Amino acid sequence: MIPASWMPHRRADGEVVGYLREAGDGFQPMDLLGRPLAEADDWSDAEALLDEHSLAWLMDAFLLTVDGGEVRVRVTEITPERVRVKRDDLGAVGGDARFWELPVPDGGRLQPAPPLTEWPG
Repeated sequence: MIPASWMPHRRADGEVVGYLREAGDGFQPMDLLGRPLAEADDWSDAEALLDEHSLAWLMDAFLLTVDGGEVRVRVTEITPERVRVKRDDLGAVGGDARFWELPVPDGGRLQPAPPLTEWPG
């Protein structure tokens, strides 16, 4: 669960794109999964980093560590408490509808997936 001390940062339309937390003498922008993006000396720099990061990264595929292996997944829902992911079926109709729910922060179980170089099969 995202700590109550982290301050949500919203883009112009009101959507939360991340969080700001105090870090030493500055601030640290955190993504929606509770992972640090970078260090920032002041509040406005931290906000700029979150605005730049935005939400587009949530459309990318991730690798989920599960049962000693990795499964390629896509984020379907994210809240301050949990993230829900679905097996990446590459848009197949009637594909594998397996879902997993993880706490936020996810404990490092989700990592960006490398691009596919060939169709899995």
